[in-house]
Amino acid sequence: MKLRNLILAFSILILFSLFLNSCQSPEVTSAKVYFQQNNIEAATEQLMIALDKEPMNPEVPFLLAVQVYMAQKDWLKAKEYLDKVKAIDPNYVYPTGKISVDDQIERIWGEIHTQGANLFNEALKSVLPIEKDSLLKSAADKFLLALEIDDQKISSYNALIKCYYMSDDTISLIQYSEEFLGKGMFDEDIALYYVQSLFDLGKKDEAVGKLNSILDNHPESLKLQQIRIQFLAQLNRLDEAREIADKLARDYPTDVNIMYLLAQIYYKLGDYESAQYQFSRVLIENPDDIEVLLSIGNAAFQAEDWLSAEDYARRIIEQDPEYVFGYTLLWKSLYNQGKIDEAEEYRQIEKSLR
Repeated sequence: MKLRNLILAFSILILFSLFLNSCQSPEVTSAKVYFQQNNIEAATEQLMIALDKEPMNPEVPFLLAVQVYMAQKDWLKAKEYLDKVKAIDPNYVYPTGKISVDDQIERIWGEIHTQGANLFNEALKSVLPIEKDSLLKSAADKFLLALEIDDQKISSYNALIKCYYMSDDTISLIQYSEEFLGKGMFDEDIALYYVQSLFDLGKKDEAVGKLNSILDNHPESLKLQQIRIQFLAQLNRLDEAREIADKLARDYPTDVNIMYLLAQIYYKLGDYESAQYQFSRVLIENPDDIEVLLSIGNAAFQAEDWLSAEDYARRIIEQDPEYVFGYTLLWKSLYNQGKIDEAEEYRQIEKSLR
């Protein structure tokens, strides 16, 4: 008999506990009924009352966020109430469907970012400048909104910076690049656009300083290493540029872009034989590239290797019979070999093409 009483008491306790857990305020219950009836206004009113009565119940702001404001595409309001849920219970999951707050934030961000990406792609296809600018502005606005939902999304920052770059909005590009970098995040494209914009504005030393700081943490970025070499070369800081380029050439011995940069630095330093050697390595990978042929031809000419300069000039003309600088290099190389008549013949062709 005692055992039966104990079992009965225990069963009542369990039922009572379940009742308490499933119990919800009449306002929340009413709101759910109104949602079923598609009466959003009445449901919202009930939930706002419930919010005052139960400020620590995460279900209330969750329903407001998802069932009201997300349904109305009022994204910022939805985010506001999802943040309230997280403030009450960071690990809250809505029982029906096991929906987490983070999933809903991701869903909102994804929808807005996709809208921005579609506008951006339309801008790329547009022909009229005024239409292109309008689409880029609309796309940028979407990416800014996406970042209000989640300001840790690198892809939205990347797309935003590209919008400003294509719109020539340098001020906004720098502003949001600095905001992004200030959060300790990294994206190679953003860093590249940022330092290039500073450099183009005449803030050349600042651009190099910022670039050095970024590369201290991300030395693996070859694009940024290469643009640093270019900046230093343009600032005539050639020894620094050569030192960095030499190291990169050792670390990445098959990278053609690094070979070409190093060759250009040697040329600027007046070390034409070293420049010629580096250009020859580039030429192996690009045997028909006229710009490379002209570069190595000029290096050979400056090194007073007239025969090699002549050979490269003839290869240029073979590639493009109307390329004026090929004839310039050719007649000067022939002249320095004492072939005056032949040099004059090609000089006249050069004059006719100018």
